[in-house]
Amino acid sequence: MARIEAALLAKSYGLTGATRFVSLLDVAGISKKTRENGETLRESGVEVEFQVPLFDFGEVKVRQAEESYLQAVNRLTAKAINVRSEAREAYQGYRATYDIARHYRREVLPLRKIITDEMLLRYNAMQIDVFALLIEARQRITTTSAAIEAERDFWIAETNLGAATLGGNAGSSSPDTPSTTATASESAGGH
Repeated sequence: MARIEAALLAKSYGLTGATRFVSLLDVAGISKKTRENGETLRESGVEVEFQVPLFDFGEVKVRQAEESYLQAVNRLTAKAINVRSEAREAYQGYRATYDIARHYRREVLPLRKIITDEMLLRYNAMQIDVFALLIEARQRITTTSAAIEAERDFWIAETNLGAATLGGNAGSSSPDTPSTTATASESAGGH
């Protein structure tokens, strides 16, 4: 019973390779025939052998297993930190592009439409020439293009935020909103 318990304990610890055996009890079967004085004497008995396996507890393997486990934990921790950092960056990019796109949608485009309508009224009243009307049309087209690019940058940033939230890379493609906004402001501002 103790041998079975030891085997179960070894199995529960994952000790599979016995390095040696220790014999605790050796009992041998005895069957002797001896003849003394013409008589045949028979001796008989039973042989019992009890061995307990000794396992190499594998301190090196245990250390390797512990180190590989700790490496996996450290990689997981580093990944979690990186994912949080990427998520923060992606959210900041998302929020900035959202604000820019909303600004174009709510303020710049309606204002540009009002200006275009006013310029058209002035042209119809013969207060401005056709070239001023064409310049205004060009500025409205430029502003509309900038608004479309801002909306595109917003959707890219939203996709990057979704990827970063799910644990993937947010991607290295950052929208070029400052150059787009600067170009739109320069063209709409003074020319």
